[in-house]
Amino acid sequence: MIYINSRTIAEAWQDALKALYAQGKVVENNEIFRDSVMAIEVNDTTSELFDDRFPMSKQDVETINHYLVTGEREDKVIHDWTKIYRKRLFDSAPNQIQNIIEYLRKKPTGKRAQASIWQQAVDLTGTIAPCLQLLWFQIDDGKLDIHVHMRASDCYGKLLMNMNEFVALQQYMANELQVESGKYYHFIDTCHFNSSDKEKIESLVAELK
Repeated sequence: MIYINSRTIAEAWQDALKALYAQGKVVENNEIFRDSVMAIEVNDTTSELFDDRFPMSKQDVETINHYLVTGEREDKVIHDWTKIYRKRLFDSAPNQIQNIIEYLRKKPTGKRAQASIWQQAVDLTGTIAPCLQLLWFQIDDGKLDIHVHMRASDCYGKLLMNMNEFVALQQYMANELQVESGKYYHFIDTCHFNSSDKEKIESLVAELK
């Protein structure tokens, strides 16, 4: 397993790229060429959220962030998986995020502030399946921490976007709870590089060294 401890979200993405390339399991197939379990810890979730070298525009990422929290501008969202997250977190009955907010208002030290995403009857054989599995929240020292658990993540093409959208959710919930946004933890069962991106990844990793 690869463990990353970084100051900011942008640094965490850079550190994850370098570590996965150097330490990830070498896989020889047409789909991926590096793979590892990964755990990421980020201490500052308020600054340096984006890196211009990420292969998705900052505007597209900000649109995704806004949509996940508000449900607005769905037609502008280019990441279909986020649409699943929004609907299963907010738009289904019950509204899992609002329930967590109310739970933590009543019991700030509670350990049950969890939202689940996976629906096996749909996702095991569906056309696309959510990479996000669950979110877990905790108020620690007056700040709201978030734990993000994912089954899979494209380290190069999706990881920074994922961390941004869940930080946006963390900040929204912290504001609702009238506390500060705390630490960010991100757990991935298979963090990998796609073979189709190999040349771009190798060039970027060399630049980051």
